[in-house]
Amino acid sequence: MYQAARTVAASSSSRLHSPVAWSRKSVQEGYYDLEAGETERTPLLYVRDNGRYRAKSLHRANDPNRVHPVALGLMVALLVFLLIGVVIGVYLLLLTVQRPWPVSHPFFLVERPAWWQYPVALEAATLDRLAVTNVIVLHTDSEDCLDQERCVRYLQNTERSCWAARRDHIPYNFLIGGDGVTYEARGWKSQHGFVDLPGRNTTLVVGMIGNFTDRQPAEVQYAELKAFITESIRRLSLSPQYRLHGAVNATRPSRDGTIALYSQLERWPHWKGFVARDQP
Repeated sequence: MYQAARTVAASSSSRLHSPVAWSRKSVQEGYYDLEAGETERTPLLYVRDNGRYRAKSLHRANDPNRVHPVALGLMVALLVFLLIGVVIGVYLLLLTVQRPWPVSHPFFLVERPAWWQYPVALEAATLDRLAVTNVIVLHTDSEDCLDQERCVRYLQNTERSCWAARRDHIPYNFLIGGDGVTYEARGWKSQHGFVDLPGRNTTLVVGMIGNFTDRQPAEVQYAELKAFITESIRRLSLSPQYRLHGAVNATRPSRDGTIALYSQLERWPHWKGFVARDQP
């Protein structure tokens, strides 16, 4: 019995003086070693996992590449607010563009290369678009064209005759046919070719294809003219404060002054009267 007591005492002494040995045994028994904990910077917590013990760190290191959910939400919200601000800004900018009337008729445009595919390119003085403040409307004093084929034929014949007579191009900026389509002649970037009309650098000349001295154009031509003016303003090729004019022949003012074409245009916004033409 004395020998057994000495053995137990020695065992207790070794456990007190050997923290490593105590730690190993305590791990097997599921206890936490206080002495070992004093030498560790991060205490270890032993948990049971499928019959085995594993250690978890109580203090996990933060991942430097991880984005905090709150910060991510704030960035997304800021981006949404910026997009909403851009949309509102564009909408307010569009509201500043004055429209002379609500346009229900769509704008149809046939560009010059679609009807004139010949090697002679358009050569005309460049139009100062920032200074364009006038629109002069006149009729072509010719036969009507009620479909695209006839309207294109009229433009081609006029281009040929102008080139043969004076080596110049068709003088109109645009023409509007009875089919309700706008045809580009010299366009928005070139000066008109009428030597007897004023403001070559500040004016767009629009021809209504047909003879409208005693009768008015079709309603679709008037509607297309409105759509053309609105489109010109939208393209920043015409000032929203433009002035609308008709052309009067100086040698026959009484006749041209009552031309049926202008009986409706005189009631339009921005109408400013007639300009005189010098040709008979």
